[in-house]
Amino acid sequence: MDDVDGEVRRIQALRALRILDSASEPHLEAVCRLAADLFGVSMAAVQLVDENRIWSKAKFGIEAECVSRAGAFCDLTIAADDRTPLVILDLRSDPRSADSPLVTGEPHVRFYAGVPLALRSGINLGTFCIMDRTPRVAFPGHALRQLQDLALIVEAHLRLHEAKRASELDASHRCAAETALRASEQRFRLLAETTTDVIIWSDLDTTRRYVSPSVKAVLGYDPEELVGTKPLDFVHADDIAEFGRVLADLTRARVDQVSSCQRYRRKDGGWVCMEVSQSLARDPITQQPTGYVTSLRDITERKAVEDALRISEERLALAVSHGSDGVWDWCVPTGKVELSEHWAAMLGYRAGEIRPHITSWHDLIHPDDSERSQRVLRDHFEGRTPTFECEYRLRTRQGHHLWLLARGKVVSRDEAGEPLRVVGTHIDITRRKCDEQRIAHLALHDALTDLPNRTLFWERLDAEIRHAARHGTRFAVLACDLDRFKHVNDTLGHPAGDRLLQCIAARLRTAVREGDTVARLGGDEFAIVLSQIRDLEDVRRMAGRVIDAVNQLVDLDGQRIAVGASIGIALGTGNGIDADELFKRSDMALYRAKAAGRNTYRFHDSPLDVRQDASRSLEQDMRSTMKRGGFLLHYQPVIELATGAVTGFEALMRWHHPLRGAIPPSEFVPLAEETGLIVSLGAWALKEACHEAASWPDHLKVAVNVSALQFQRANLEETVIHALARSGLAPHRLELEITETILMQDAEAVGASIHRLRALGVRIALDDFGTGYSSLSYLHRFGFDTVKIDRSFVSAVRSPKTAAIVRAIVTLAGQLGAHVTAEGVETREQLEFVTAEGCTEAQGFLFSPAIPARDVLKLIRDEHAVLAPACTLRGALAQAASAS
Repeated sequence: MDDVDGEVRRIQALRALRILDSASEPHLEAVCRLAADLFGVSMAAVQLVDENRIWSKAKFGIEAECVSRAGAFCDLTIAADDRTPLVILDLRSDPRSADSPLVTGEPHVRFYAGVPLALRSGINLGTFCIMDRTPRVAFPGHALRQLQDLALIVEAHLRLHEAKRASELDASHRCAAETALRASEQRFRLLAETTTDVIIWSDLDTTRRYVSPSVKAVLGYDPEELVGTKPLDFVHADDIAEFGRVLADLTRARVDQVSSCQRYRRKDGGWVCMEVSQSLARDPITQQPTGYVTSLRDITERKAVEDALRISEERLALAVSHGSDGVWDWCVPTGKVELSEHWAAMLGYRAGEIRPHITSWHDLIHPDDSERSQRVLRDHFEGRTPTFECEYRLRTRQGHHLWLLARGKVVSRDEAGEPLRVVGTHIDITRRKCDEQRIAHLALHDALTDLPNRTLFWERLDAEIRHAARHGTRFAVLACDLDRFKHVNDTLGHPAGDRLLQCIAARLRTAVREGDTVARLGGDEFAIVLSQIRDLEDVRRMAGRVIDAVNQLVDLDGQRIAVGASIGIALGTGNGIDADELFKRSDMALYRAKAAGRNTYRFHDSPLDVRQDASRSLEQDMRSTMKRGGFLLHYQPVIELATGAVTGFEALMRWHHPLRGAIPPSEFVPLAEETGLIVSLGAWALKEACHEAASWPDHLKVAVNVSALQFQRANLEETVIHALARSGLAPHRLELEITETILMQDAEAVGASIHRLRALGVRIALDDFGTGYSSLSYLHRFGFDTVKIDRSFVSAVRSPKTAAIVRAIVTLAGQLGAHVTAEGVETREQLEFVTAEGCTEAQGFLFSPAIPARDVLKLIRDEHAVLAPACTLRGALAQAASAS
């Protein structure tokens, strides 16, 4: 009976997931392809088991969408009570599978390995499996671990799908509850209108023309004493302002019916709390307002009971609807917080161990999450969001941190609109966060060594090239092969080789600096990006450290093994050489190192493209140009994707040399930073941009780039204040664009400066997001109004991984309340891509290049004619919408 009940629960869980016969999903198909390549098999599948069939959610090398459950191997795999994998090396020789139709007939499977896929409840819904038409002699332990790791990725997707379904059901239940509440309120209003104690007819100027006799019992007046009077003369002084607004809405026909609660003065001078229901009367023919009817009911005694009951019911409703969630109730003026037992228990505390005050709660929040949670709370308190909802970490009694989803709502405010009481819940989302982080990590890291894989290596190298081009820095690419590694594999076996690679990977991590990248590209092939080097001696020293680290003996099961490293080095300066060419140069240098006897390094022969005399000459010209005012600002429009409207412009510096012609910013800006001229040049650009923008329409903003030296050597805040005051530009129309380099200087000082600038009303944008190593942490730590996605992501529109990264950036920025601007949009395909992924703004040559200041107003007047030679903005947006 237990087996029957267990199968019934399993089928119910599978049906509830609503995933059977759904469309294929590319990332699950990719996992199947990866498994087939990794294990050298012809078939791989994500399979779900219902009553009679085995259905493939994703597959590789398998034609049929589903097969009969009878005789299927997956049926054997899910029968395990735990997550034990099932491996059958030769299906024909195993009595459990020898007669299976999948063995005796197509596809003639001979080898099978599968891992159960379970929900959070532990119920097995199906399997992730690999199959081949050739039997295996063995399936080693490391291969089984790899198969289980891939199954974890698939299982995490199913659990995310399960969470999404639960969220949808929760939203449906909330909607039904809200509908019932609205119907209940309508019935209550109807009952109140027909059972009130006092009926009054009034003109539209609020003069009373009729008062029912029951007023004598309620307020002590004869009806004739109130005829000709107005209600505001009898209402408590503290209630007059609010009741006056209610009467104005009614008598001016902005509403037809309204209910309120005021204190009325009795004839004996006492005060009575009255429930007031009012309905506008209209002429039946013209429908013009003719007056209104008021009904009054004494609710003085009931009010005190209702207030106490309402508080109790709100707490009870929260506890019932959220089950095991932690419930909290916060009195804002006093700071007192009532916490449910489960709230404390989920953090490991016993009842009464946490002082019931808001400061105790704040003390538990992770320092990196504190500022963000406070900002989200302020947004709700100030009415910018309907509810408070924030994910952050809280410290447990044991000292570690749990991820929690906090949800709450202000349920009462004072007469000034300040919050008095907030109630809400905490939900433990630690496991979901771990699953998300593990999936993201596995996609970009080598499973054996946990080093960045080939994909992440190329992303880091591209980012370093862009950083060097923007800031004039240098870097180096090292291609590294292990010497004598093949001998270890051949003599001691692949498991020993794997342990050796893990040991070498750990040593390489310690040999380089923080901020450098060590990646495993495959086999015994490693690659290193040395970021922001000063000179060749830096590179030589680092290459020597890598070789010394690898040369140390490795103990493998009692045998001391010696390997070496050969290294090829290519130098990069951001001078137009792309990542492929740089790595090719390092690879060529690697062959020279091997030819030189191994266990050494060699540089590529090409010299660095820097000449000191040319730099000195350009510096002199730059100083001369600054004196005579020869620099210009051009402006590139920023487009709102939802409407196609211009929302502002980015100010970009231009220099037209009298002899050399136009000199690109990538050449003179790094030199200006190196010589310190960028401080004066940046101050001029800020003042000039504010001056120009002051003449634009009030809804347009201007963005100005700020360099690291402006934070280090100048009082940037004074410069900004002076530029705004001199130009008359409103602070919210100025946006300062900063890069990760600025944040890396002195995070505490820079953060304080950023917060003071935002307090002035100035907007802050994080430029080139996604190209640095710590951008994600900075996005959480500092408050940004805009996140600008680097053009490298926009140009890689056909990459699924790029799309996933952009989608994640948009989602994260949206949760933090920031706009997302896509830079470098140059084609219709790129426009469709950034629109589909949820970016809010875009800029690039598809719309317009940077234009002189004199053409800005013309562009604003006629954006269709100026924005883009290839197509008009709205035409491109329409094509993107129809394509999606």
